[in-house]
Amino acid sequence: MRRFGSLAALLALSCGGPAPDPPTWTVRFSHVLSTSSEFHLMAERFRDLMDERTGGRFRVVIYPSGQLGGERVAFEQIQAGAVQVAITGTPVLSGWVPETQVFDLPFLFETRDHGLRVMQGPAGDWWRDLLLERTGVRSLGFLDYGFRHVYNRRGPVEAPPDLAGLKLRVLQNATYLAAYSALGVQATPMNYGEVYSALQQGVIDGGEANAIGFVSSRLYEVAKFYSFTSITYNPITLLVNEPFYRSLPPDIRDLVDRSAADALTYQSEVARRMEADAVAEMRANGVEISRPDLAPFAPSVRPRIWDELAARLPDGEGLIARLVEEAARTAADGVSQ
Repeated sequence: MRRFGSLAALLALSCGGPAPDPPTWTVRFSHVLSTSSEFHLMAERFRDLMDERTGGRFRVVIYPSGQLGGERVAFEQIQAGAVQVAITGTPVLSGWVPETQVFDLPFLFETRDHGLRVMQGPAGDWWRDLLLERTGVRSLGFLDYGFRHVYNRRGPVEAPPDLAGLKLRVLQNATYLAAYSALGVQATPMNYGEVYSALQQGVIDGGEANAIGFVSSRLYEVAKFYSFTSITYNPITLLVNEPFYRSLPPDIRDLVDRSAADALTYQSEVARRMEADAVAEMRANGVEISRPDLAPFAPSVRPRIWDELAARLPDGEGLIARLVEEAARTAADGVSQ
């Protein structure tokens, strides 16, 4: 009997007992726009894909509308690991990677498609590598946000003199501030969450955002003029904390990459539809929309702002020249397709 008991114990050990539960993860995902924005729809798609593909083991909790702070705060939280995933505009990240400002040069890209193709090519890859090296934060790719356009409470912007004296909320970015100042604007940095009340109280006259952001934040209630000025193209990126990303098993990392790529594709499709809907909603809410000829605006910022940035950055002239060359090549490829 003793020998039988020993054999039974050995068999139990060899079977290892009950299998341990598979690991699970709870991820905090931060962004600054409302729950009706394309940012939030993309975040929901990423959440749902990860939930489905991991059988509920990878749980994403979304914090919209800047609940965890503005883009700068969110980036600091990602670095610290308090937030694992966030959506942030590259202009904000120039505080950590000054070379990022080359993408902020006014009138750099010809169209929205042109800008997105450049960011999805070698220039975007160069920046993603630089961000990871400098900050320990990984970019999983770029959203399709497009250009930032001017909105305000005073009147339509049809020509450069219409910008003179306007106090506009502008992203806290040296190139943005310099470009708008060169156009006669009183450029005023401010957290996005404060813009609505600042407009309501007359603290500012307006700001700059894409059509979807303008509508999803209901800024049409306090600013009745929207002008497609296309001064700056705004790359927006999906970020993940690198130590967290590297801590994931390889199969889960692969699912994060795939789900991010799928969610970004979805965001681009949705954003194009939402922009058309946003313009219609503006009109329905009494917003006067203008589409000025952009040619008269460019001389105020080119080459002056371009030269100023080249002087501020190490190898600034070379960086800008390489980006311009890549932009020209990408534009030509787009025409030939």
